[in-house]
Amino acid sequence: MDFDDFDDGPQDLAQVAAVIAESNAKKALNIFDRVWYIRRSRASRRMDLLGDYAGNEFFLIDGDALFQQVLDDPLLALGQANDPSFQILHAYHTLERILSEYTTRSANFEIVFFHVNRHLTLRTGDRPFIVASRMLARTLLFKHLLKLGLPVHTFRSLTDDRWEIYRDDKKPMFVLINDGNVSTSSRCSPNRVLGQRKFIYDLLRGSIAVALLQGTNYADSKIITFVYEPERQGSDGVFPESFMTYLGQVQVQLDSRLEEDMGKQAHALVVPSTTRPPNTSFESMEADFIHALCNSLAQISDFFLVLTIVHLYHLQTLSVSVRSQPSIQLPLTVSQTLCDDLLTPFFSRVTHFLTISDARLPFDFDGRAFVSTAIFVIRQAEASSDSQKVLGSELYARVQSVWSRLEGKAESADSALASRPAWANELLRAVTTIKETSKTVSPSFSSVIGSQGSGPRLLPFDNPVLSPYLPSISVHAQNSSAAVNDSKQSQTSPTSPSLHFGSVEGTMFSDTQYWHNQKSILPEHLGGAKEKPANSWLAMRRLRRNQHYMFYLQMQAATITGASGSVLRQLVIPSVKTSWSPVKAIKGSSSPDQRDGAATHAKPTKKKEKPVKLSSKQLLLQKIQDQKQAEANDSSRAWWKSKLAQLEKMNIDVQVQELANLLRNKRAEEELLKIEMLSYQLQLQVALWIHDPEPSSPESQDRFSLAIMRLVKQLVDGKTLTSALKDTITTILSLFGFQEYLESVFSDVRIVEGVSPSFKFKKLVKSKTGTPVYDFMVLKGDPVRWQLRLFGEYMDRSMDSAPDPRVPFHPDAWQRKVLDCIDANHSILVVAPTSAGKTFISFYAMEQILRASDDDILVYVAPTKALVTQIAAEIYARFSKKMDGRSCWAIHTRDNRINDAQKCQILVTVPEVLATMLLSAPLANVWTPKIKRIILDEIHSVGQQEGGAVWEQILLLAPCPIIGLSATIGSPESFNSWLETVQKSHGFQHTFISHPHRYSHLRKFFYVLEDKPKGFVGLSKHESTARSRFIHPIAALSFGRADIPDDLALEARDTLSLYEALKTLGPNAGLDFSSLDPSVFFAGKNGLLRQKDILEYEAKLKTALVELPSEYDSSDGKSKSRNSLMLDVVSQLQDPVLKSMGSDLDKAPNRASFTGNLIHLLADLHVQKELPAILFNFDRTGCDIIGRTLLKALEAAENHYKATSPAWQRKVAQWEAWKANAKERERKAAASEKQKKTRVPDSDNLPEPPAVTWSWEESFDPNRPLEDFSFIDYKSSYSLSELEESIPKSSGGAQQDHWALLRRGIGVHHDGMNKRYRSLIEALFRRGFLRVIISTSTLALGINAPAKTSVFVSDSPYLTALQYRQCAGRAGRRGYDLLGNVVFYGLPMDRVHRLMVSKLPILGGGFPLTSTLVLQLCNLLEESNRAPNVVKAINALMSLPRVSFASDVGRDYLVYHVRFSIEYLRRNALLNEEGKPMNLFAIAGHLNSAEPSNLALVGLLRSGILHTICREVPLKAKDDDFRMEEAKRAYILLMAHLFGRRYLPTSLSENNERLKELTLKYPSKIVLPAMPSYALEMLKTQATDILDVFVGYAKAYAESRARTEEARPPKLPLSGVWTTGPDPRDATAPTSPLTEHLRTSSVENLIRSPFVANSGLGDDDFQTVRELAETVRTDIHLNAYAIPGLDDIISSASAPVEPRPSVNITFSTPTKEIRKEEAKKKEMKEKGEEAGQMKEQRERSLNVVEHGQVREQAPPLKLNAYLYDFYIHGQADMIIVANGIRRDDLWFLLEDFRLTLLTVKAVLEQLLVKASLAAKLVATSTARAGRASGFKTKKTRAPKDGWDETSSEEDSDFEGVEVDSTLVESRDGTLLDLDTNETDEVDVDGADEEHPNVNMEFKRPTGVTGQDWLVYRVVSLACAEFDVKAKAMWA
Repeated sequence: MDFDDFDDGPQDLAQVAAVIAESNAKKALNIFDRVWYIRRSRASRRMDLLGDYAGNEFFLIDGDALFQQVLDDPLLALGQANDPSFQILHAYHTLERILSEYTTRSANFEIVFFHVNRHLTLRTGDRPFIVASRMLARTLLFKHLLKLGLPVHTFRSLTDDRWEIYRDDKKPMFVLINDGNVSTSSRCSPNRVLGQRKFIYDLLRGSIAVALLQGTNYADSKIITFVYEPERQGSDGVFPESFMTYLGQVQVQLDSRLEEDMGKQAHALVVPSTTRPPNTSFESMEADFIHALCNSLAQISDFFLVLTIVHLYHLQTLSVSVRSQPSIQLPLTVSQTLCDDLLTPFFSRVTHFLTISDARLPFDFDGRAFVSTAIFVIRQAEASSDSQKVLGSELYARVQSVWSRLEGKAESADSALASRPAWANELLRAVTTIKETSKTVSPSFSSVIGSQGSGPRLLPFDNPVLSPYLPSISVHAQNSSAAVNDSKQSQTSPTSPSLHFGSVEGTMFSDTQYWHNQKSILPEHLGGAKEKPANSWLAMRRLRRNQHYMFYLQMQAATITGASGSVLRQLVIPSVKTSWSPVKAIKGSSSPDQRDGAATHAKPTKKKEKPVKLSSKQLLLQKIQDQKQAEANDSSRAWWKSKLAQLEKMNIDVQVQELANLLRNKRAEEELLKIEMLSYQLQLQVALWIHDPEPSSPESQDRFSLAIMRLVKQLVDGKTLTSALKDTITTILSLFGFQEYLESVFSDVRIVEGVSPSFKFKKLVKSKTGTPVYDFMVLKGDPVRWQLRLFGEYMDRSMDSAPDPRVPFHPDAWQRKVLDCIDANHSILVVAPTSAGKTFISFYAMEQILRASDDDILVYVAPTKALVTQIAAEIYARFSKKMDGRSCWAIHTRDNRINDAQKCQILVTVPEVLATMLLSAPLANVWTPKIKRIILDEIHSVGQQEGGAVWEQILLLAPCPIIGLSATIGSPESFNSWLETVQKSHGFQHTFISHPHRYSHLRKFFYVLEDKPKGFVGLSKHESTARSRFIHPIAALSFGRADIPDDLALEARDTLSLYEALKTLGPNAGLDFSSLDPSVFFAGKNGLLRQKDILEYEAKLKTALVELPSEYDSSDGKSKSRNSLMLDVVSQLQDPVLKSMGSDLDKAPNRASFTGNLIHLLADLHVQKELPAILFNFDRTGCDIIGRTLLKALEAAENHYKATSPAWQRKVAQWEAWKANAKERERKAAASEKQKKTRVPDSDNLPEPPAVTWSWEESFDPNRPLEDFSFIDYKSSYSLSELEESIPKSSGGAQQDHWALLRRGIGVHHDGMNKRYRSLIEALFRRGFLRVIISTSTLALGINAPAKTSVFVSDSPYLTALQYRQCAGRAGRRGYDLLGNVVFYGLPMDRVHRLMVSKLPILGGGFPLTSTLVLQLCNLLEESNRAPNVVKAINALMSLPRVSFASDVGRDYLVYHVRFSIEYLRRNALLNEEGKPMNLFAIAGHLNSAEPSNLALVGLLRSGILHTICREVPLKAKDDDFRMEEAKRAYILLMAHLFGRRYLPTSLSENNERLKELTLKYPSKIVLPAMPSYALEMLKTQATDILDVFVGYAKAYAESRARTEEARPPKLPLSGVWTTGPDPRDATAPTSPLTEHLRTSSVENLIRSPFVANSGLGDDDFQTVRELAETVRTDIHLNAYAIPGLDDIISSASAPVEPRPSVNITFSTPTKEIRKEEAKKKEMKEKGEEAGQMKEQRERSLNVVEHGQVREQAPPLKLNAYLYDFYIHGQADMIIVANGIRRDDLWFLLEDFRLTLLTVKAVLEQLLVKASLAAKLVATSTARAGRASGFKTKKTRAPKDGWDETSSEEDSDFEGVEVDSTLVESRDGTLLDLDTNETDEVDVDGADEEHPNVNMEFKRPTGVTGQDWLVYRVVSLACAEFDVKAKAMWA
């Protein structure tokens, strides 16, 4: 359910009738979009299909959408007007490349074709040649698709019966499809788009989602696109039936037009049948096919037919590279004749015959090879009539053989060729003037490096650590720093000075200070600069902040409990330096003292120790202690006897309650006393059974026998019993039929003799006869079945547990293995579900570190700040260690630091901060080597779309063993394999430990909503609605899954019901399941069943279910499939109520029903004792709406009660009367007090003091929520009065509704709250005060918020298989509950089943070694003076066989990538020749997560972009000057193009009418305006440079492979080797003149795939990095997202351009044109002319396809202007309503952008300071030289509105620069790292959390030029303005 409200325009359908009458498809499309599709598009989400949405779920790819992507490829020469090119090989390559994006990511998909969707692919209504070309291409692509082994299905439409069967069987989650958004001038284009939109409309009305294939990005392991969630409307529609009928007519019109142009059924796709015998030769089939084809083309000239036959046979002998023919300029009349008169009917007939021919029949056609063949044959025929000589004897014979069989044709092929038609003669005349394209010369190794042809070469680079790993490429440019800058100077606008801030040659960067405030990274004691002492105000503020935080931390720590449910006790660990106990060394660190709780195994000594002899004093002390203990025991026993006497006088029910209270008394901890109290509890249960009205009813027997057996097990588990109690238990077990278990039950129990009970147990068996006293206590039936049915959740859950001295509990076998690995200092990956027992691992490792030394460090990494705070609280509760000047622990996140991160032993942080610290050069020598262990909690976060790469970086750089913890890793073995390789490369042993079982089971329920629920009347009067219906886990298989997920666990009772279902099925299916009968299966068990036994039984049952026969004959004689058998089983396990509702459960609820049932859901949970509960909704707005709905319901019910209850009214009246009498009471009290003062007391007869009286009226508050309308647990240790005291301390960021909900026991928890409020919610929930929390996924990642029930409230695209497991895992509190409940509320049933049977996705990942990381590694290496641990990390990294777990790319690719990334960084002056950082490293490094935008910004800054922006602003301009405002807006616009980029759906961005309405109604622009032209030109130049670098990489890599390996045949991306003719380089292969002609004219390529080169593209034609990555040879590995390409930024930076009409002109080959442009460009540059003009001309020429048709493509995605709009008007609501940004996302997006602006501002400050220092040094040396020569220096001043080249001291507010002092300090002096980009949660705690860089009082340093200072002013003012507006949003 979508809770966001966008402005979707009026839903006006008044124009529908007019549109239908007019039959105007364009207007109909406009109405369709305005009323429905734009709304759906704005509600769509752009997300990762695999990682964040579908995971391993099954989905479909629409085959026609796939073919549209192929045929609309702008590089493909196919289907263009007046261009006979038909380059199908290129199309095959594109098809396989797209599909490989899915297969390599292990996506679970199939391909489907719908006949109604073909029109967009075919371009129905366009010129017949275009339609015929695309129709044939579609058929050939379909045939090729069938060869790939992928499942392919064809259907007529969504109403096809076969589709409905397929859909119901396969249950696809979504369809990947196009929505028809293609800019075109065709008249039929609206019809085609309308048909496609209707198809999407019909899909979304059902249960299948839609994702857009167009605009999809394939980034690393992610597939990112727009997702449209289904509406599940059923029969309800948005449009009237008349309009839908009209849309159907539009489809009919398209069908008729296609049949009119191409013939009936020529366009149908069918899976071809194999119609001929298997032994039929391909040659025979092919000859028959050509014969039939040519006979059907009677109207075509014989000359063309002969040429066609020649081409078809000759093509089979040509290699792929020979077919790489350039296009040839043809006369327009010739090209029109070829296309319209010849190829159009030919393609149409070929398509028809292919659809009815044998599936094995191959067909191939190459338009350019055909034209080249025609030209050659015509020219040769003019010179000679010997066709056999021209064609070669073999080819000629095959042609003649076919030709001779044709009817009514010339006698021979020679005769046909001799009779040339007019177009051939014209072609002959034209070709005499055309010079044949010469063979492309293969580039040599010396020329391939650098630009596409002959550009700049590699700059020198020599680093002793990195260079040995890099490939040896010895082609260098001039070895000077000037050469580095020279490559960039050409990019600088001639009218804008470059921004170097002090040095034209480049400034060396020194990574010794925090980037945001100039303070030293290292503290003074480690070599850093001395920090200035804080003033008293600042020191007090810091102290107050820490005190506030510690208060909340202590509050949290007090609420955290251990696994047993007990409060944690702090362990005091002495400092190692002060401890007298010896410390034993272990590998990697030291072992703690055994006396303090051993962290290693206690080794047995060989020599038997002598008993210690006690002194007389010790003996006396021991005697005294024993006497005290005996007295205490006697006292406790006397206490129990007195209590027992009181109990026996009470009613039995009261006794039960009172005894439960007594068991909580501390006295009950005494062993024997506890045994007796539990025995009495057992006695009470027996008594209750005896006094039950119907003791023999099955319900009573089940209830009381279960209660009694629970107590028996509790007593036996205590391992100590009295002999009397043993006899009692023996009697009970015998009555229950458990005699066989007696021996095993008492096997490990100690029996205490001689202890008499204080009461007499009820007699259960007659002494004389031994018969039962109460027959109803004898349980009839199998005890095994009884246990399975009732006792499952109380069974022993240990898994080979055993005592271990290292921990205070009995660990299972897998837990002991973890302990052993930690002791051995191994790296570990632990995968175990929630509640399995992973928590102890982290704290055991922490205790090791704390006990080993005072210097070793453990880093705990949590994915969220909320989890960081909780872990810190738990560490605080567990450990205490005092050390001089150091702390036990510290917190370090982006906006929170408690204790010093560099002076602690346990650092708790987020991954971005740790990655930053590991990459910090100053810390590499003094802090990083101390790290002995890194714990990565929730390590599956490595696969997330956002931030996953940071986790990979940590794993690659970790200097110590790691512990990875997760409950949700899909296929963990593959991830572990890579992780083990990484750890071993660092020298650490690695162990993988997996445990698949939860400690507590989860029971699933579906809540059935009522359309009109009854009113809520209060909790005490509420009766369960019984709308929570149980879902058997196997019942979820009705969804259609044949396999069972490993973690679909069954409870004991579920196994029994599954067996009963199988047993029922057996006779009908002829199957025998007798071996699975519980009595048979567990026959060998001689004790009570354990959970381990149930797991074995469960596995056998699942195996039997999965291995049901694939087909069988039922008793009624009908054949049934395996799925039918399984559905029969499922049907028996389904809840009868749910089963009766059928498909109605699959519909989404309406808003009224959804909100109206919420209060009844919670009331049901209350009366069923299933609270506390967490209600999960993945929408922050949704959480708030749910909270307000519940508050409204509770308040309304309470108000109704108050208005109608006489008792309440009497109470209020009584209170009012008491209050009205307040003055009289005060008067009497005053008089009494006065009388006391005046009376002289009699000392001998003092009166008794008056008794203190209390009246209920004193505490009565009529406005306080009544208990009956509140979910507060009033028995908790927290009170409402304490809550009222906490509210002012935590009020920031919370609404009044949130506090009103808290007063009713309900909390709202999401990342829109400040951390104090969230911490309060978590603490109150743990203390039991709150019993309901409404939360997003913030409580799913490891937060200690134990609940009994997890409720999924409403569906969401973010409710994935992973999130489902994370959230559901919160239920079942270990130490409290043996069973957790999961309730699905407001979700369709099929969605529930999908979630239950879903599988965890395989972890995705990225290529972590980006160009920015290469830069950071170089900085780390050089600035740390090549610290040993840094060198070790880099050596390990460069030696890895695989650098990423999500890719199989090897080391050879890695080293080339690193080398050319260094080349790019060198060209951008970010590295010098030795690998040291330079200039703008800070921008690139601190914005590392925003690559390539960070590097684009670096290039723009170096090109003088900021100076250009400020060009029109006077130097002395005031802050409010309009020119200053224009400059600020231009700067924000530029930044909005680079950072925080959010795309608009094309349905909105291309709908100018709707955009106009929105922009007139709201102050937002919606679509981001075009980037300033000068900035765009600079980016394009930078993009060309990037492209040159990585083209050079590809060429160098290819050349290296060519030298070391044999030539490989060309391969397609998916199917592999293409079967071709002989290798063209094989000189021995026989060739004909025709073949030789094609060989010499082909375009030869070194790196371009020969399949792509089939369209005439060469190695010099690459236009973008993406094109380079997508079209290189398959053996050259290029990752477009690992290259800082700017393609996306540039494509969305231009202003909207109207589509140009088609033109009927011809152009020569792109290759030749590009070469001409390059030559002209070089010539113009030499003349000093503007380089950008030629680049623009080059781009214009490439925008036009060779033969004149502007290719119709989907327009590039346009950017949402939300950042720019927010800067302009600052209205958050407008950004939501107009711009369509979701409220959930808005804060994060604005905060990220705000931090980016602050980063740029801070870096400019650093650069200005460095410029000032450099200027001061220059000025000092100049002054000294002047004084030495007797001259005076003169200061220059800038003109009023001009540029000054030197600084004036009068203009500077900064009098001096001290090199070793802090130049800039914030007002509050706090340190805050923004480079972490960790923005998963919001902190809005007011001024205390202000960023220090905002209120910076930065004064102009001496020596800074006027224009540089103006640039800083613009940046600073824009940053401050955005900051003010952003903070005002949440104030």
